[in-house]
Amino acid sequence: MARTTVRAYLNLAILVAGLELLAIGVWFVLEGVRVDQSDDMMVVYICAAAVLASAIWLGGYRPRADEPAERGDDAALRDAQARLDRMDPARLAEHVGELCARDGLAEVATVRVDEDAYAVDVHATRGDGVAAVVRCRAADGPGAVAGGVVEQFVSAVGADREGALILATTAGCFSAKAAGLAAGAGVALLDRAALARWECDKDVPAELASIAGRAD
Repeated sequence: MARTTVRAYLNLAILVAGLELLAIGVWFVLEGVRVDQSDDMMVVYICAAAVLASAIWLGGYRPRADEPAERGDDAALRDAQARLDRMDPARLAEHVGELCARDGLAEVATVRVDEDAYAVDVHATRGDGVAAVVRCRAADGPGAVAGGVVEQFVSAVGADREGALILATTAGCFSAKAAGLAAGAGVALLDRAALARWECDKDVPAELASIAGRAD
């Protein structure tokens, strides 16, 4: 934010200096062609240039209150996604468990998934004892998460299980089949971008926010 403000005011200084030099040049040009003008006109030109420069700066160069925060947020999200890309299943589950604990869930624990070498489950409990399960699946490539991953998760936890079911991944997206199966089974999906927003505390998953008693 400080760097942005300094840069904005430097723009103002350059703009004022440039327009005032232009105004002085105009005065000398008019003097050179023998246009009758008093010495006070140079002051008028300089003041007019300063006013014009300020108006231009206010319209397009001054720092807006929301700009520094937005750039900072964007950088934080990019950094979070870069960290997620480097996580293996165990580290991803540890990370998600930390987020669950941060956001008010209790009895947070990680459970290895025998049927999927790329996944580790995070189990957590809300205040009334209802459990949540977050399957944390590290991406095994650039492609979308397939529908079979959702089917495997639903089969493992049981179709009649109560509480929140979430499938979180470091992949960039889910296939159409995966999204359809998840919607039918009541499984929330979090891709890498959603996990990054959660980490940055901008978009806590609704299923966990309600469990933790948080308001979005």
